[in-house]
Amino acid sequence: MGIIKKRPYYFSDSSIASDTVLAFVMGGISLVIEIAGIITSFATFGHVPDIFGTLCLCALILSIVGLVFAFLGKKAQEGGVKGKRMSVIVNVLSLVILLWLFLLGV
Repeated sequence: MGIIKKRPYYFSDSSIASDTVLAFVMGGISLVIEIAGIITSFATFGHVPDIFGTLCLCALILSIVGLVFAFLGKKAQEGGVKGKRMSVIVNVLSLVILLWLFLLGV
């Protein structure tokens, strides 16, 4: 019979996966850019400067890369489960908002 190697289960959240932190930061920046674009769109009655289109593309790239880092962070041993889940949720929410804005034609 083969030897089964058991991985230890960590009960403490003393360390945080660096991938999770990167995913949080990228998702947060992406959400801030999206919210700023939406508020500016309402404030100027739809006459938004062209830079916000470029910023939304940057937010899309940040959201996709943040989602990749979030999935890499979920596989890491260190860090808590809630932080890993929230990093995925933040990036998916950012991606959904951007796709929703794209489909609306804003």
